[in-house]
Amino acid sequence: MNYFSRILKDYFKRNIIKYIFLSLILISGIIAGSITVNFLSDIQSVNLQRYISGFLANVNDVSVDYSSIFFLSMSNNLKTAVLLILLGLSVIGIPFILAVILFRGFILGFTVAFLIEELGAKGLILSILSIFPQNLIILPCMISIGVTGLTFASTVIKNRTKRYQEDYRQVISGYMLLNLIFSFFLVISGLIEGYISPVFIKLFSNYFSL
Repeated sequence: MNYFSRILKDYFKRNIIKYIFLSLILISGIIAGSITVNFLSDIQSVNLQRYISGFLANVNDVSVDYSSIFFLSMSNNLKTAVLLILLGLSVIGIPFILAVILFRGFILGFTVAFLIEELGAKGLILSILSIFPQNLIILPCMISIGVTGLTFASTVIKNRTKRYQEDYRQVISGYMLLNLIFSFFLVISGLIEGYISPVFIKLFSNYFSL
């Protein structure tokens, strides 16, 4: 365990600039998503509000399939992770890695901003209970997988310019090992979204009722 923790710590130190860069991309997406809420039409806003209100009003009457939520969350997150990993294996995939990170931030920013815009303090609490817990793990993992892609691509570019030589098999092995670790944490985030967040929502459902 100490071996893996040392590997990750050293990896973070060597790639701090890339982490900062992708974090800024993510933040840009969050800001863009939150601003987009202001451009929703009245019909779109009303429809979304009705959907949320209906969900909160009936949350205690609905039988929650926690395992289905878990598997759906895990599947969606791992699909995104696999996409980032595949993009990272190609130099031309770098812009798409940035686009995926930006899009994840956009969705998060839009969702939280809409909840707060429509529900006020209730929306903030709902976001804290149902969105933030798993995203505290998901977003760092997505950024980390993106960083591995940028690092791998930069290694390929250096090799092609013959200014830097490294065994590709070793590089790919390290690339896959790191991404496997980050993907494991995505499974944990799925457990949180599937088995913990719904419990909190049910506990506070009376407060959420409009």
